[in-house]
Amino acid sequence: MKVTVIGAGISGLATAYRLLEAGAEPILVEAEPRVGGKIFSEAADGFLIEHGPNGVLDSRPAFTQLARDLGMGERLMPASDAAHHRYLYLRGQLRALPGGPKDFFLGDILSWRGKARMALEPFIPGRRRGPDESVFDFASRRVGVEAARTLIDPMVTGVFAGDAQRLSLPAAFPRLRKLEDEHGGLVRGMVATMRARRKEQGAKAGGPAGPGGTLTSFPGGLSEMTATLADRLPDVRTGAPVSGLQAREGGGWRVTAAGMDPIDSDAVVFAAPTPVIAQLVGGFAPKAAEALNGIRYSPAAVIAYGVKADQLPRPLDGFGFLVPSFEHRKVLGVLWTSSIFAHRAPAGHAMLRIIVGGARSPELLGLDDASLLAVIKSELEITFGAAMPDPVFSRIIRWPAGIPQYELGHLARREAAERALRPYKGLYLGGNGLYGVSVAECIARGDALVGPVMRGEPG
Repeated sequence: MKVTVIGAGISGLATAYRLLEAGAEPILVEAEPRVGGKIFSEAADGFLIEHGPNGVLDSRPAFTQLARDLGMGERLMPASDAAHHRYLYLRGQLRALPGGPKDFFLGDILSWRGKARMALEPFIPGRRRGPDESVFDFASRRVGVEAARTLIDPMVTGVFAGDAQRLSLPAAFPRLRKLEDEHGGLVRGMVATMRARRKEQGAKAGGPAGPGGTLTSFPGGLSEMTATLADRLPDVRTGAPVSGLQAREGGGWRVTAAGMDPIDSDAVVFAAPTPVIAQLVGGFAPKAAEALNGIRYSPAAVIAYGVKADQLPRPLDGFGFLVPSFEHRKVLGVLWTSSIFAHRAPAGHAMLRIIVGGARSPELLGLDDASLLAVIKSELEITFGAAMPDPVFSRIIRWPAGIPQYELGHLARREAAERALRPYKGLYLGGNGLYGVSVAECIARGDALVGPVMRGEPG
């Protein structure tokens, strides 16, 4: 069985590899001159810079299983213990997020009124299924407006660089919806989940300071995995944007890409951004194209800021910090990369990873490098509360279409696209624009597609 996979980010690479394992002949076609999509690990001047994701939580089994299947299990590198300490920039200073309920209720993240409202969460009745609900509305209903603004808003920013009031809860954070549906609330659901994890595998469950699991990567960054996947595949074609897709008489599909002969195959898996998919299917499935074009992408920029460690105004003793929207800062969050993975900065140096743009301040991506670095330095001085040194190394990576936004109605749009393509046998949807933005979710979607593709069933 020949299968053309369009898009060689982690979604396409993982899907093609699993199809190869299942006995198919995958052909992977990528518009850019390299594989990996937003995953790109760059080594420069002793620093290791991730242009895209910084790592993957090891609690997501699709990622760790793929690493083991590739023979890379022993290369998995967990973040340092310091990464368990996380901060918020709140009311003019960095405040440590507590690691447990006792510390949380004794701490100063929320007012006593906000803590009292949050303590009522187990007694709030579950919501009957109805119209789609935003992440912010869900959080406000369950834990109160103050906790939603202070805790949930920056969490959403950290994942999507998006607006919690526009993102759909069941699409963006389906596990939170599942906790309420199955256990009646978040506290009950989290307690049940933590007990189950500890009983079954001894995993470190999540808490107020962050999600469960340990951030994990490889010594050379996540590009180790994408490069290994590409090396295992028999037919990878880069620098070849796909321009056409036509059904063949008698079944199957013909893919036309720049600089090569047409590719005939039995099935096609889309692992490209949704606007690209929409353009390819619009001629014969306009309703699918309309639904796919309804998915927006949030712009974001990643700035690597390397400094001499002894010039920092404070020790980088944790994962980093996020900033709630109401603080009106220009940075969305700052990761203390060299504290998370010490080898990513040379001896005597530290590296910070700053995220800007998103739904809050997309205009920052339009600044030139010098102006953007000046903004970053100013923001670091405000959030650290002290002068910051000029960087000895910097790198700015702009993603004009950075992260897909699972806004209200996302699941209906996805279902509409799937329904519109169902009559066309052999077409399958994947990619982070539809089924999950994390690396692990992209891999998991590829795993789920293999059976339907091989059996010729709808995906």
